[in-house]
Amino acid sequence: MKAIKFNLAMAGYTYNKFSVDQTLDALEKLDVHYLCVKNFHLPFNSTAVQIAEFKKKCADHGVTPYGVGPIYMSTPDEAKKYFDYAAALGVGVLVGVPGEKKVINGKETSASSRKMCEVCAKLAGEYKIKYAIHNHGANPKTGNPNLYPTVVSTYEYIKDLDPNIGFCMDIAYTYADGLDPAEIIRTYHKRIFDGHIRNINPGNNGSAGVSGPNGVINFRPIFEALRDVGYTGCLGLELANAFGKQGDTLWIPESIGYFRAIYDSLKG
Repeated sequence: MKAIKFNLAMAGYTYNKFSVDQTLDALEKLDVHYLCVKNFHLPFNSTAVQIAEFKKKCADHGVTPYGVGPIYMSTPDEAKKYFDYAAALGVGVLVGVPGEKKVINGKETSASSRKMCEVCAKLAGEYKIKYAIHNHGANPKTGNPNLYPTVVSTYEYIKDLDPNIGFCMDIAYTYADGLDPAEIIRTYHKRIFDGHIRNINPGNNGSAGVSGPNGVINFRPIFEALRDVGYTGCLGLELANAFGKQGDTLWIPESIGYFRAIYDSLKG
């Protein structure tokens, strides 16, 4: 049996209503040691001193900030600024959405951009930081079918670019779009640098999510696929609505316990 090489992690957006101290306290209690950092916990304009203080807080809680994002960007200057931010923090992954404004059906919207993919691919190669494009689903009510809806559609924008540009695969959106996440992993694994996990109810569009054991996605074959292809990145719990109403805080420990049980069962 192949060894499992990836790590369970936390997507920072899960704790968007909490301070960095509250977030790190929670991760320590959950025994989660990897965090993808959002700017509400570490602002983009942080000084070297502030970054050092943040890293010390993380270390004191046994947490490694491994990546940043998702971050939306639409100009080369923005992209450079965010790569500088990631480099200053010392992470290996920048989860991004490299878009441009387009008028579609009479409305201005953010849309996929080959030009911005080229910009970010070049920066990823220069900085030696993996750039992971987050897919946001094809359902127009909750996602944006014009903005990298799936890994499959996104691949067409980056397949001939620097190999340091790839995907942050959102598994809930992938499943909700009628695709088999395990098959996608086996096909595109060389370009998958990060991942987001949550479960969804029957008929759910994939955007909100429910706790791990209470949805329709079977994560075991997905974790098996990640193990089999030798994935070495992180898989972060992203429950954007986890604190939407009283009692939902239980979704996080429920999910961590559920995903860890699957993870541990595959260690052999």
